[in-house]
Amino acid sequence: MKAHDLSVGYSKAILIDLNFSVRKGEILGVLGPNGSGKSTLLKTLMRALSPLSGRVYINSSDIYSFKPSELAKKMSVMLTERSDAGFLTGFEVVALGRYPYVDAFGRLSQQDREIISECLRLVNAEHLGDRLFSEMSDGEKQKILIARALAQEPEVILMDEPTSFLDARHKIEIMLLLRRIASEKKVAIVLTTHDIELALRICDRVMLVRDGKVVAEGIPEETLSSDVLCSVYGVESASFEIELGSFEIRRNGGESRVHVVCGGGSGANIMRFLAKKNIPFTAGIVHTSDVDYVVARSTAADIVSEMAYTTISDQNFERAKKLVRGKIIIDTGFPVGEINQRNLELFDYAKSVLSFRSQEELEKLRIEAYQMQSFSELEEVLL
Repeated sequence: MKAHDLSVGYSKAILIDLNFSVRKGEILGVLGPNGSGKSTLLKTLMRALSPLSGRVYINSSDIYSFKPSELAKKMSVMLTERSDAGFLTGFEVVALGRYPYVDAFGRLSQQDREIISECLRLVNAEHLGDRLFSEMSDGEKQKILIARALAQEPEVILMDEPTSFLDARHKIEIMLLLRRIASEKKVAIVLTTHDIELALRICDRVMLVRDGKVVAEGIPEETLSSDVLCSVYGVESASFEIELGSFEIRRNGGESRVHVVCGGGSGANIMRFLAKKNIPFTAGIVHTSDVDYVVARSTAADIVSEMAYTTISDQNFERAKKLVRGKIIIDTGFPVGEINQRNLELFDYAKSVLSFRSQEELEKLRIEAYQMQSFSELEEVLL
C-alpha cells in the first residue's frame, strides 16, 4: 500500500500531504494523541471516507479503481468498535471473511471451509470454532476477528487499536500473532495505536502525527526518542527510555535526603517507588551499562555514573561521597564485584543505611544497616 500527497478529514483537513508506503510483510504503526487524525486516516485508507486530496494505491492501482468485491480481496479491516455477532459461532464469524469468494447464494465450498479452519489454526483459536462469539472474552474475540480478516486472503490489513480492551496475556498474544502473520503470510499491516510498547516491539516502521502533519517517521528503535514522544504527546512529567521501552517519571524537585546505591537492576523498582512517592533522591555509583542507570537517569535528582565494565575511579568516588554525606543510603542489595566494590565504602559516609540484603549477607559484607523487608516498611521509615 502506498499513499501519495494524501490529505484526510471531513469539512477540513486533519492530516495533510501524507506520503508513506507499506511493503508486504511489514507493519506500519501510526501513533499520535487523541484527535490527531489516526482513525480518520484509517477510514480514508479503507475507502469509508474520500480523500480531500491525494491518492492511495495497492500494487500501483488506485483503491477507487476496484469494485467493492475486488477491494475486499485486497484489503481487510478491523476497527475498535465492539462487534455484535448475535448468536454466531467463532467459525461462522470467520466465515464472514469469505463473502468476496462465495457464490450468489452465499454457500461455502470445501476450499472455503479449509481456509477458515486454517485461519483459526493460525491464530491459535481452533478451540473457539464452536463457541458462541458473544460468550468469548475480549482477547478471544480479537483472535476470531483477526482470523476473519485473514480469511479474506488480503494483501493489506488495516487495524484500529488492535490491543484495546485486552489484558496483559492477550495483549502479548496479539502482539506476537500480528508479527507472525506479517512475516509468514507476507501481509502488509497498517495499525493505529496509543501503545508505544506495541509499536516498539512489533512494528517495522512508525509514523507519529500531530497538529495535522507527520512529526516523525522511521524505524521505531531510531524514531521513538524521548524528545519526540514527549513532544507528540505533550508529556512533561515523564521521559521515554528507549532501552526499556517505557516511560519513567521525571525527577522530583526539592532537596534530596536519600541516596540510592544500586546496580545489576536491583534499584530500578526502588527508584520508581521513590519517584512515585515524591521522595527526591540521588543515586550512584552506577555503571552506564546497567538498567539501574537508565532508570536513575530520569528519576534521580543527581547521579554519579561510571563507564561500563570499568572499576570505580577515585574522581567518581569523591563525587559520590559528597552526595552521600548526611543522607540516608538505601542499599538495594546490589551484587558486589570487583568493579563496584567501592560502593560499599560509601556506607561509611551516610547518616544511616537501609538495606534490602539478608541478615546473613549483611554480616558477611560487614555492613551496619537497618534491614528492610518490604517497600511498605521503607515508606514508613522515610515518611
